[in-house]
Amino acid sequence: GLPDLEQYEGGAIHYWASPIEARLCAGQEVALVGGGNSAGQAAVFLASKAAKVTLLARRPLAQTMSRYLIERIAAQANIELVEGGEVTAVHGADGRMRGIDYRNKIDGSTGALDIEHLFLFIGAEPNTDCLAKTGIRLDESGFVLTGEQAGDKRHPLETSRSGIFAIGDVRADSVKRVAAAAGDGAQVVAALHGYLAEVP
Repeated sequence: GLPDLEQYEGGAIHYWASPIEARLCAGQEVALVGGGNSAGQAAVFLASKAAKVTLLARRPLAQTMSRYLIERIAAQANIELVEGGEVTAVHGADGRMRGIDYRNKIDGSTGALDIEHLFLFIGAEPNTDCLAKTGIRLDESGFVLTGEQAGDKRHPLETSRSGIFAIGDVRADSVKRVAAAAGDGAQVVAALHGYLAEVP
């Protein structure tokens, strides 16, 4: 929700950390926001290529991340952890991001980083507002409930509305990975055939 964030997406703001992004920021300082296992894995991976990774986590990692990842982060000399940290501004010039400002909610301190790459691993926010008046049940975060969570006698990918199915990241409790979404797509074909076979 930061002003000017969108203008840097696709070049400086990243929502994943693949070998492509690692090459883009090789030898540079980068920042990564997040405190879950995905953030920890990305921080360790990027640290193998980047000069330095500043990891900004809103809560203590012990509350949100697996112990083995916390230990790997602590052992990595070029990862700096800022617990309680949150980005307050991004700034740049000529269409290129040049840095970020951040605040530490725990001690009230502020800081700035001169970076050209910011990685955001802060969780997903589903685009399900359009389902508000459909009767399709959502969880408290807005993800679509399917299978037994959606109601009795539902096919595994069926929503609370009979004959309407949901696949991929929009589903509650899905893995949020491309391979899993593709698997849902293959699986829903069988579910659709099963549903249609039962229709009088």
